[in-house]
Amino acid sequence: MKNAIFGMLSCMSAGLFAQITITQTSMPNSGDTLRYSTASATGINLNINKKGASQNWDYSALKANGQDIYRYQSSNNTPYIFYFRNQIGLKTADSLGAGPVMLKNIYSFYTKNSTVFKQEGIGYSYQGIPLSAQNKDDDEIYQFPLQYGDSDVNTYNFRFVIPGNLLTYVQAGVRTNIVDGWGSITTPYKTYANVLRVKTLVNGTDSIITQLGRFPVQRRQVIYKWLSADERIPVLEITGTETNGNFTAGQIRYRDKFLGLSSPLKPRAGFTINKTSGYAMVDTFVLTDRSTPFATSRNWQITPAGSATFVSTTNAGSATARLIFKQAGSYNVTLVATNAFGSDDTTAPGLINIQYGLGVNDINTKKMQVWPNPGKGLFQLNVNGMVTVFDATGRIVAEVFTKSNQSIDLSHLPAGMYCLKTEAGLFTNLLINGE
Repeated sequence: MKNAIFGMLSCMSAGLFAQITITQTSMPNSGDTLRYSTASATGINLNINKKGASQNWDYSALKANGQDIYRYQSSNNTPYIFYFRNQIGLKTADSLGAGPVMLKNIYSFYTKNSTVFKQEGIGYSYQGIPLSAQNKDDDEIYQFPLQYGDSDVNTYNFRFVIPGNLLTYVQAGVRTNIVDGWGSITTPYKTYANVLRVKTLVNGTDSIITQLGRFPVQRRQVIYKWLSADERIPVLEITGTETNGNFTAGQIRYRDKFLGLSSPLKPRAGFTINKTSGYAMVDTFVLTDRSTPFATSRNWQITPAGSATFVSTTNAGSATARLIFKQAGSYNVTLVATNAFGSDDTTAPGLINIQYGLGVNDINTKKMQVWPNPGKGLFQLNVNGMVTVFDATGRIVAEVFTKSNQSIDLSHLPAGMYCLKTEAGLFTNLLINGE
């Protein structure tokens, strides 16, 4: 009788914790909006080595420190319908890069069927034109049906040529999936009675190829994912590295409800400046993006607008921007920093103060005289040596050599305001009236 009862309890237990099968129906669909939270591994026992049949994983102690959403949509509803038809698109970034290589509206595209869920390429916009980069060898995320004890090995190869052939980015390697456990799991969101655990090993190389050569970086990732037939993203996903059998977690994500948190990987905008005061048409101000985590794109805004000019081939999207000011005044500086996880901005009101004057070398400059001013183009200087002429944007537009009381001819320059620089100092607000 005792043995019969024990056998009956064993059957009941097996029924409560029966292993499941994951198929394409548990993968994302177009139109899905799936929220997840991120958490830190600090102070948490991850129990990564707990595997096998009929397990009970408890991750209820995870503390959310950020949130975001996976928004899947049909490729037919994206700008990339001509490259990816009837596929599932996931927007991964609003913008990426800076300056002449600014990519926008970036999507990854996936296909699923009865045998596989795979990533096939990306769509992006460059100078307003929708373009694509498709995998030479598709990255097969899962093979179906997926059951306890299954394993598979797949290669992947992605090649992306930056517009203008400035450089080529290549990802190539091997993805190995091992279904090493099944059972129940508890997260801060809820308890799932039946999940599969998949251990994924990514062993590859990411390479940047330029005219100077090929620069490879090894990619070694270990990803643990708990999959439920009732969810279309992993119930829990822990990504990290493994050395000599010791796993170190780098990122934790889990399915969750709305908590009002933003992603911890979203940048916190911050910047430094080399100085905060100077002279119009003379001083160069250097703004350096110090956002953390690292911003993939940025936008510098100077208000009131109209006086600041970016120089030295920099622009409003440069990580280090250089600018001069045409007019005196007090100026606000705003930095908008963006990466794949969101945007942040910071404003320093009245940060830069500009005045009219002779410039940074006042004593020597007072010894420098230029006449007539305004003039039509012929000017006399009371100094000897090389004269460098800057226009209103800070560009060097002329270099002439003069002797004391000898004329210099600038009549070939357009009418406007200029600055002269010699060893004796600076002379600002030289006006060529062009009459």
